[in-house]
Amino acid sequence: MADILIDMKNIVREFESGGETLRILKGIDLKVERGEFLAIVGPSGSGKSTLMNIIGLLDVATSGTYIMDGQNIKDLGEDQLAYLRNQEIGFVFQQYFLLPRLTARENVMIPMFYADMPEKDQLEKSAELLEKVGMKDRMDFYPNQLSGGLQQRVAIARALGTGPSLLLADEPTGALDQKTGKQIIELFRQLNNDGTTIVMITHDAKVASNAKRILKILDGNIGEGDTADA
Repeated sequence: MADILIDMKNIVREFESGGETLRILKGIDLKVERGEFLAIVGPSGSGKSTLMNIIGLLDVATSGTYIMDGQNIKDLGEDQLAYLRNQEIGFVFQQYFLLPRLTARENVMIPMFYADMPEKDQLEKSAELLEKVGMKDRMDFYPNQLSGGLQQRVAIARALGTGPSLLLADEPTGALDQKTGKQIIELFRQLNNDGTTIVMITHDAKVASNAKRILKILDGNIGEGDTADA
């Protein structure tokens, strides 16, 4: 029996604007198995960022059911949601959001600090993760000493800091040149092969083709895309 990490049923998201109700998501059904590498691809305005925000517990659906790792999100309070965001979801964005006055290692330690991890464990885990993403020799570099691709590697290591169930990537190669973008996607593939569940949001079909499963979103509706080679 499949181990379902994300189970969404009839997810609707509406916003009020100028006295009108705008329906951005129109009844999304989505299941993600643990260990999957899923790409959700769609153009600007398709609803993919809204869906990402709901998956990542940064927003809530207007209606529908979202069960993550066996927990109904509607049953959880703000503290429980914050705990899930910190412990179970790692975020990677188009912009790296590294703190400029902290080294690569100190940036990676941020979610561990908020998770109350002992400092000794933070130091060991951050070094381990930076080595995993190919940053072993640059742990003490500051963001302005690193290229965009290297900063994104630090951001990925930070996202993995608390051992999350899900790595959620929003246009992770959007600010990178093609060669560097390919390197980041290859890193995602390696992480997925090691067991990390990845959901990647992108507008780029070529980037999406690196995932093991592709869904296409258009006008708030979602459907199957082509299956990529594993």
